[in-house]
Amino acid sequence: MKVKDLLLTPSKVPQRDRQLLLAHLLKVKPPELYLRMDQEVSENSLEEYWKSLSKLEEGYPLQYLLGEWDFYGRTFKLKEGVLIPRPETELLVEKTLELLDKNKKYIGLEIGVGSGCIAITLLLEREKLFMYGTDINPDALEISQLNAQIHGVSHRLKLLEGKDFEPVKSMKFDFIVSNPPYIPERYWESFPKALKLEGKTSLIGGEKGWEFYERFSKEVGDHLKENGFFALEIGHDQGAVIEEIFKDFQLKIFKDYTGQDRVVIGWRC
Repeated sequence: MKVKDLLLTPSKVPQRDRQLLLAHLLKVKPPELYLRMDQEVSENSLEEYWKSLSKLEEGYPLQYLLGEWDFYGRTFKLKEGVLIPRPETELLVEKTLELLDKNKKYIGLEIGVGSGCIAITLLLEREKLFMYGTDINPDALEISQLNAQIHGVSHRLKLLEGKDFEPVKSMKFDFIVSNPPYIPERYWESFPKALKLEGKTSLIGGEKGWEFYERFSKEVGDHLKENGFFALEIGHDQGAVIEEIFKDFQLKIFKDYTGQDRVVIGWRC
């Protein structure tokens, strides 16, 4: 069977996802498929393609099937139970980078490092930066370490297991960044199976959804250097709540490309 035959075979899986899957199995970049339309696909690759396509049709996440996903123009390894990088989180990176001079040295902290895509991207964009990353999930720390090695920044990233600020109790940072869980508990049961694979601790922020921000607001002042700042991703409908929680800080809330609240930057008053 040829590449073009596979791509033309009807399926409820979007064409783009099928292209990404086939490119992954053939070990080529997706645009190269158009140069290989008449290429015969090996029996082994065919078998793997049909098996994988069946999983996708059942709702299994393409990102976990590929074992990797792109973020900020780079590819990061993934596994089940680790949050899948999303485009809206790139705004968090962009707003953080705007506050980091390329010529200055900084020490930063990411709480809930996940796949490491945020911390590693910051390290790649700012060569004089050193980052600490914490997470309660050992699998996330393992994947972060692997991604740091792949991208050549493992010597500038220190990973620690633990919740919130516990692993860095006595330390202060130039900035603190996090994309924490912020979805209310009541939504968990209605989530599709595919979304649940990312892990409850990666997605659910507590009964209200903003419990992390409440804890964070009480401790962050003790961990910021003078003129330090924090940058957090927030839920699309949490802007007003965030302003109240951080009323003792100077805040800026930024909207994403769909016009919804997405990132908060804060400084001590």
